[in-house]
Amino acid sequence: MKRLLSIILLVCYSTGYAQNSENISVTHESIGGLCFTTIDITTTDEWLKKEEDLVDLSHYPNIRSQGFIMDMFYSNAGIGKALWTEMETRGIYVNSPGSIYLPVAKWAESGMGSNWYLRITMLNPSSGNSCK
Repeated sequence: MKRLLSIILLVCYSTGYAQNSENISVTHESIGGLCFTTIDITTTDEWLKKEEDLVDLSHYPNIRSQGFIMDMFYSNAGIGKALWTEMETRGIYVNSPGSIYLPVAKWAESGMGSNWYLRITMLNPSSGNSCK
């Protein structure tokens, strides 16, 4: 019940709290009427102590109604971003009006360590062939 209440509060107040952390970068590229978004995260000891984090995607206010394709990868081989392994996206929630909830504590409990690289990729329809 506590978890459900937390998620409801995140959905209701996501515009006020959805600010990207220093270790998170978001880039967008327009590709033939679609917007390709890349969210890169570098894990830190401090970040892994969080219960959760939100990534601001407010430029996609209709993300839930327009639809999207999402995939996630991690790299922990010690060679930077040269080798990626697909990662489970279960536990990630897309909130309105446009933020992504990340279950950081769950990942830390399952063994994720500091200095890992995470990458979330999303493909969405874009308005007027442009991405912000």
